[in-house]
Amino acid sequence: MVGRYWYRFVASIVLTTFGALIVFILLYPVLFALLSSLVRGQMIVTDISQVAKAGLSLEHYVKAISDPRFINDTLLSLLVALINIIFALVVITPAAYAFSRFRFPGRDTLLVAYLVMNQVGGGFGVAAVIALYVMLLKLNQLGLPVIGNPVVLAAIYTAGAVPFQTWMVKNYLDALPREIDESAFIDGANWRQIIFDVVLPASKPTMVVIALFAFMGAWGEFIIANFLRVETLAAYVYATATGQTIFWSDFAARTLLFAIPIIAIYVFTQKYIGEAMRYGAAKI
Repeated sequence: MVGRYWYRFVASIVLTTFGALIVFILLYPVLFALLSSLVRGQMIVTDISQVAKAGLSLEHYVKAISDPRFINDTLLSLLVALINIIFALVVITPAAYAFSRFRFPGRDTLLVAYLVMNQVGGGFGVAAVIALYVMLLKLNQLGLPVIGNPVVLAAIYTAGAVPFQTWMVKNYLDALPREIDESAFIDGANWRQIIFDVVLPASKPTMVVIALFAFMGAWGEFIIANFLRVETLAAYVYATATGQTIFWSDFAARTLLFAIPIIAIYVFTQKYIGEAMRYGAAKI
């Protein structure tokens, strides 16, 4: 009994130490990014002594939030993310419901194709982005307002999220009793009401995760945004680090401000993320 107690005690100490080490490794670069954003002047902090010599200031944060371009790009990013969330909920929820509740020709093949599309990346992904850019240029030449259109950008983000999120939501809906649907159908509800008024409220955790992934996908992506010439905040922050002259402290401040919404969303939605991932993505 005593040996088992000491075994658990030592194991907890080792695991806690290991966990603290991982957290330190992950936060170490963030710490120096924070110091670079707070130091006076423009520099990349590589040693704590640099901070003591230069001193600390909030000037780079004040400069960022006072920049009209930064504010406009932030609002545009929020608009694209909101449109992406709406598109994702409208498209992915009915698709996942159909895969979960109905049996139709090609269903299993399409699910496997979704899974393969979700796992394929690398060179194929780069080639797909190039092909997408060429197609968008052709559409713009035909007179369709594609280039510079935030709605088109959000639609592309939604299309890229369909395979993974459809799988995740389908697995979550598989765990919901079919009696919920049947009762609503007996009461005279149509399919739209069943999906959006009955199933969707009963699937709150996975809907939150869909919204979260849609927001992160739209907020953090900048390659396609650059192709479409939609200056989102991610595209703007990236552009400030690719010029001939880079103001590193300003860049660090913008980067940390850019990360705040994602951190805040994770903090306030982690309960729903855990539940949805447990029933959904963990079964993929």
